[in-house]
Amino acid sequence: MSPSTLTYEPRRTAYVALLACSTLGTLSSTIISAPINVIAHAIGASPRGIVFAVSAFTLAMVVFAPISGWMCQRFGSRWVLAGSLLLMVAAQAGAAFSQGLAFLVVMRALQGIACSAVPPAIQQVLGRHWAGNRARVMAAWAAAIGVGQALGPPLGGLVADTLGWRWVFLTHASLSAVLLVLCLTVVPDVPPSDAPLHVSGMATLLVGVGALVGAVSWLGQHGEVAVAAAMAAVGVLALVVHSRLGRTSAGPFVPPGLLTERRFVASTMAAGTVMGCLGVAIVATPLHLGRDLGLGPGHIGVTMLALALAMTLAAPLSSRITERFTARRTLRGGLVLLALGLLALPLAATASGSGTVVGLTVAALVLTGAAIGVVQATSALGLMTSPAAADGVALGIHNMLRFTGLAIGYSWVAIAYPTGNLSLVYGVPVAAVALTWAMAGPGPAAPSQPVTERVLHDHR
Repeated sequence: MSPSTLTYEPRRTAYVALLACSTLGTLSSTIISAPINVIAHAIGASPRGIVFAVSAFTLAMVVFAPISGWMCQRFGSRWVLAGSLLLMVAAQAGAAFSQGLAFLVVMRALQGIACSAVPPAIQQVLGRHWAGNRARVMAAWAAAIGVGQALGPPLGGLVADTLGWRWVFLTHASLSAVLLVLCLTVVPDVPPSDAPLHVSGMATLLVGVGALVGAVSWLGQHGEVAVAAAMAAVGVLALVVHSRLGRTSAGPFVPPGLLTERRFVASTMAAGTVMGCLGVAIVATPLHLGRDLGLGPGHIGVTMLALALAMTLAAPLSSRITERFTARRTLRGGLVLLALGLLALPLAATASGSGTVVGLTVAALVLTGAAIGVVQATSALGLMTSPAAADGVALGIHNMLRFTGLAIGYSWVAIAYPTGNLSLVYGVPVAAVALTWAMAGPGPAAPSQPVTERVLHDHR
């Protein structure tokens, strides 16, 4: 189905379905954040163990993101998206029947594999069929991610409190099944192209990045330093081999210049950093509220709603801010606000009285969430205006690095939270934000002209 044959009503339904898939992908990660302590107690998992179950989801997304991007280009985005939703249904249903940590970790990893295909598939479809309104489309995409952040904690907490924690996974499986039907019936496809798989390049990239992220995750489980060092060495060696493959007769892994183009670099750096900060916030804050203040899943979910609602409301504003102040200023301003929000979170915990702590935490989460929404939308715009947007593997690498930031954020909480020093937990992400602000360069390019058409009426 080409853009010219996509009439208004199917176009509107398809657009909503695609944004809903983005929300569902985020929901798969956040829906267990509020009942995380209940799940850990039910299956006999330690705090580090349950964080590992969270990290397994993200580690799987990291490893499989590039090949998912290639599959979208090679086999068509709609069919890959449908396959990922089908796998998500099975993996969520399997998680509902977990009796121990090991099985839950496997199911969460399968969910991560399924989720790895969602961003590149949706980005390719939106980029093809809504190409004339990228700024607002990417802002809506970022807002849809915020909706997933908003719905996840309260939905997970409410379901766990009323029906039990197993229904948290069954609820997500049901939503995935509904979207699978919509995907197969209303979402337009991006025609597949003859994109050969660079087997050695893909293998060395997956091993390299997977081993490095795995080393950080292993340290998060307080595993032996020697094992983490060995994994890191394997990762570095694999990436060295990967870097040399482009000089062989097999040709480059991706077309030359795509991964070093300024918009791709700035957008990917910002996206990875902001996801790392998000990972810290959505794991460390519920742990603090539950273990230190004694709040239950429902109360934690309502409190975390502040971060997600701020993300959802701020993301659509990013396109207007970008048109007025340029994308570079919008990106850097968002990073400044993000640093301030992260600094405020440990300060809120030092207040006297649990009510005051919760109130100040909500205010800090609002500031943090608004900044995340703006930076996510602006970095997504930069990616989709770069030449890399037309290459499935390049999109996959962007999402791999974006998910890597999230995995590192989760692992950092597992490493630093047991120290009891919240300033350390949030301080390192602040340093990462400052480094990104300094190295972001010119930032994502602003749209060449103001966008005035409504997204749903763009028929180009």
